[in-house]
Amino acid sequence: MMIVQKQQFQLAYTFEDGQEIPLTLGYETYGTLNEARDNAIYIAHYFSASSHAAGKYHADDAAPGYWDALIGPGKVIDTERFFVVSIDNVCNVAPYLPNVVTTGPTSINPKTNQPYGLDFPVFTYRDMAKIAYQFLSKQLGISQLYLAMGASAGGFQVLELGCEFPTFAKRITGVITNAQNPTWTSLTVLQPAMRVLELDANWPTKDAKEGLQLAVQMMNTGAFTSTFYEKTYPRIQDDEATYTDLKIPATYEVALSQTIKQNLPVLDPTHWYYTCKATMLQDLARQRGSLQEAAARFEADVLLISCDDDLLQPSSYNAEFITLLKNAHKTADHFHYQSTYGHMAGILDIKPYENRLKEFLQ
Repeated sequence: MMIVQKQQFQLAYTFEDGQEIPLTLGYETYGTLNEARDNAIYIAHYFSASSHAAGKYHADDAAPGYWDALIGPGKVIDTERFFVVSIDNVCNVAPYLPNVVTTGPTSINPKTNQPYGLDFPVFTYRDMAKIAYQFLSKQLGISQLYLAMGASAGGFQVLELGCEFPTFAKRITGVITNAQNPTWTSLTVLQPAMRVLELDANWPTKDAKEGLQLAVQMMNTGAFTSTFYEKTYPRIQDDEATYTDLKIPATYEVALSQTIKQNLPVLDPTHWYYTCKATMLQDLARQRGSLQEAAARFEADVLLISCDDDLLQPSSYNAEFITLLKNAHKTADHFHYQSTYGHMAGILDIKPYENRLKEFLQ
């Protein structure tokens, strides 16, 4: 098991509203950058994850990073061959996690010595792509990535990287992601989560926990399939009390609530809110004319990996974007598979796509 260490970097970044914010973000590295500096892989994390993509901080940690099955010595992303870098997003949803280093609404504004709160600028995954580019190229001295890869919101980021800086990555892999966040996902998961947070009596403070719990539940239920939920949170046939008392929840409600509550202490309502907004805003065509024109900007080879049972980022949209890339004479491929994990298959069910990713890295 790799033992890894969280590091951090600083840079001043100007957001679209003109505010220049001094950012401090965490990052992790696995493997060694070679003399030619041409073996670097960038991993962008998904909505509720962090830069902890692989390994453990301590040997007795309960679990390794979320893609540990993919990243490490002798694995598909072989850290004996590649130098892997991952960065904590701006407004990371878990700012109270000890090993997350992020800048967002809970951070202190040096101009006021108070938390930014809702004065923090709106951020996008295009911003994160630009921040990653500045850090990787200027601070780490990497002129070209061997691969940029990300899942879900991380996929948004690496697609933006490929579009904004066409020659910076030789290869791009987006997993359970899309060029544009689907309107359906925005209206069924993200916008309601933001509204629930606003309705909490303690909004916009860190004590808006009731709203946060519902916001997290909305994301969780969309991230898996109905089959997964029926198996994981089954109905209990002798659960009689809920049938006679309006205030007593069903057993499966209690089980899901308890699962979510375990993670609430490290999450922040305002950071969740900002990350919802960034996810809603994702549109590769924005300021680029159309998706076809955005596709024409790519120079990297592109592999999109999707799950046919994904409700949040439907597989069919991947196929459509691959067609646009091919229409622009780009090298692009789409690998898709079925899984009861739905959206989270990209993280929890990697076996089906390991060989295709290995081929892509040759």
